[in-house]
Amino acid sequence: MFYYRSLPDGTAAVQSWTIYDLVDDWILHSSIKPGNQILIFLLLVMTMAGTMIWIAMQYSQFPPVPVGAYIVMQPILLVVTIVMHELCHAYLILYYGGRPRFGWKWLKGLGPVIFATTKGYYSVRAYRRIAAAPLVAISFFCLAGSFFGIGWWLIFPFLFNAIGAGGDLLSLRVLKRYPPDFLIEDTEDGFTVYRSGSGNEVSLSSN
Repeated sequence: MFYYRSLPDGTAAVQSWTIYDLVDDWILHSSIKPGNQILIFLLLVMTMAGTMIWIAMQYSQFPPVPVGAYIVMQPILLVVTIVMHELCHAYLILYYGGRPRFGWKWLKGLGPVIFATTKGYYSVRAYRRIAAAPLVAISFFCLAGSFFGIGWWLIFPFLFNAIGAGGDLLSLRVLKRYPPDFLIEDTEDGFTVYRSGSGNEVSLSSN
């Protein structure tokens, strides 16, 4: 089972994680220093963006609009990217049997955060796929779209989405610690982990 509307018998809460807990855990328990991880991630993102620029130069012309108009369009593309990001989460939520709900809140130190959430309990495997969906799907779409003459319009959406997936990546980092039969409840700004009735234990400080 990937999804439960209510907790099965024998489950017990292990730990609740907020985005602040995820950041703190990342800083305290990373085998690679967080600063180096950010640098590696940015280098990877810029390498992929550079690849998209090269492909766009080969397969398309720069948009036939003034450079100023192109720049002004980027905030609109940012909004579209955010919407698509949350829709990717929502699609996987629906796929596994949940009912997505959208919202936003102001998180101290982070500013406004838009989210897709749902009631219910997901297996670790399903929740990891829900978390990873926007980064994988939108990155693939942007890279593939570069071959079809629209690459110049997709460079900034790719960058927006990759950087905006930071919270999802922190979640994936923690989720890999838990056995596949554990259950995850989304809490809008994080998640709560439940141990299954099998009695499996997990080290919360491992990477």
